[in-house]
Amino acid sequence: MLTKQLHPDAVVSGGTPAPAKPIKKAYTPIADADFLTVSQKVSTSWAANPAITLLWIAQPVFKTMVDDYNAAYSTRLKDGSERPSLTQSIGQLETQMDAAVEQVKVYIQKKFKKQNAAAQYARYGILHQGSAYRFARDRDNRKTSLPLMIDAIAADGFGAEEYGTAFWTTMKTNYETAVATAGNTDGKVSTSVSSKNEQKKNITQVMNALRFVLKGNYPNTYKSIYREWGWQKEDY
Repeated sequence: MLTKQLHPDAVVSGGTPAPAKPIKKAYTPIADADFLTVSQKVSTSWAANPAITLLWIAQPVFKTMVDDYNAAYSTRLKDGSERPSLTQSIGQLETQMDAAVEQVKVYIQKKFKKQNAAAQYARYGILHQGSAYRFARDRDNRKTSLPLMIDAIAADGFGAEEYGTAFWTTMKTNYETAVATAGNTDGKVSTSVSSKNEQKKNITQVMNALRFVLKGNYPNTYKSIYREWGWQKEDY
């Protein structure tokens, strides 16, 4: 992104001014929504002023770039909007599992006696963490624990209980589906962000070039021309 730099003097002890670090100012908006608005206005203005040209790219090509950026940005918003509900669903499933594990521990304690119960927990995927026995908090490990729970529930005769085979089989299916969907969504978001950012970089290059051409053609009025074309600020 093209930037300009301001160099305010900084006074140091002894009275000798020392150059401060330059303050960078961007010529295009940083926020995606603002960037899209400016790039669309620039594209429209360029189409209305065919006398303004760049040797290496034509206005219709630039319009396509802006349209593609708009599509990528919209996709990013859509994919990203799905993630909070997925996160909530996974959290709710984990809360249900954690509560059910406590009930399964009661089953185990009744069958094997309380003093012997801890020795059985590993077969159920129940791990010793901190000061308690529970399912792993890590999602991959939790997924690994679910088949162990299902097998041990059946082996020890708890299949017909409230938190027996039906509960844990359904929980396994729902949890694996939710985690996989969240992973796919994260991948889609990452891909759309990468695509959007690359397009943004290319569009910025064109818009910066157009600013130079406009300044060269309108040396006395280029600031007002910038505003007419869509740059409502001198810098962002």
